[in-house]
Amino acid sequence: MKKNILIVLVVLIAAVLGGVFYMLSPSGDIEKYQKFYADDTSVPTNGQVKATFFGVSTLLFDDGETQLLIDGFFTRPPFLKLITSALSTDTALIDGLVSRYKMDRVKGIFATHSHYDHAFDVAYDAKKMNATLYGSVSTLNIGRGGGLKEEQLHLFVPYEEIRLGKFTVQIIPSIHSSPSALKDSGVVIKEPIRQPVKMKDYPEGGSFDFLIKHNDHRIYIKPSPNYIEGALDTLKADVCFIGIGTISKKEPAWQNKYYEQTIGKLHPKIVVPLHWDDFTRPIRGSLEMLPRFVANTPKDFDFIIQKTNSDKIDFKLLQAYKSIVLF
Repeated sequence: MKKNILIVLVVLIAAVLGGVFYMLSPSGDIEKYQKFYADDTSVPTNGQVKATFFGVSTLLFDDGETQLLIDGFFTRPPFLKLITSALSTDTALIDGLVSRYKMDRVKGIFATHSHYDHAFDVAYDAKKMNATLYGSVSTLNIGRGGGLKEEQLHLFVPYEEIRLGKFTVQIIPSIHSSPSALKDSGVVIKEPIRQPVKMKDYPEGGSFDFLIKHNDHRIYIKPSPNYIEGALDTLKADVCFIGIGTISKKEPAWQNKYYEQTIGKLHPKIVVPLHWDDFTRPIRGSLEMLPRFVANTPKDFDFIIQKTNSDKIDFKLLQAYKSIVLF
């Protein structure tokens, strides 16, 4: 009798662990989309802009003279640590990446919002790169908690245009993907926060898109898959970096509306997806798709690919530390 109970318990435990492993596993095989990979190692010249991807929505833009960093999230704590422990920026990792990718001309760091997978490392980034941190009240309090001086902090003003070298960055008010699993949309960090801290200490704090202008070209950055109807009616962009994670969980009508109100309004020539990778996995090679319990990433990709193909727009996919040279 006892032996039978033990066998049943072992089977139940194995089933539970198997289910957990399945739900935490990637939602699909990213290598299926290799034909869309971009990997340009050339140096930008004559008005070109090089964009390098570091996962989630962290992007380094470089025109050969000036660099801009979007978000700057590099630490990527593993899942169990993320949900159980207080966290600190991996300074050694960032030091290595700054050296390896020659981030010695970063003039501005622009945080799209203050969730940990966007703004966790911004204070150290700005210190290391001697750059100005641009962001919401919440993001600037992350910077203050990390020891940044007030002269290194710049509060977003909606629709203002910030000139850095030949780049001009316009701040576009936006909204986070809905519903937020943390139910923290609009929650503000009101005081400086000092690491180590937990994931929940980084609420959304207000979301922003960016319209980056360079000479006669425009790049639109939309990290969160949501839209404000009509917000982009008067804007155009040559390239759109757009968040796609979880869109297939919405109704088809919402998916079509999202596309219409973003890519459909901007009319870009190139679309590059953001926020599709599992940011609880440190980068040791290729980025992997978000886990099954979060998203069905192949469906997210397939929807955007089908729509852009129909509109004769190039769909490009960036793997970890890979680049695309624009214009």
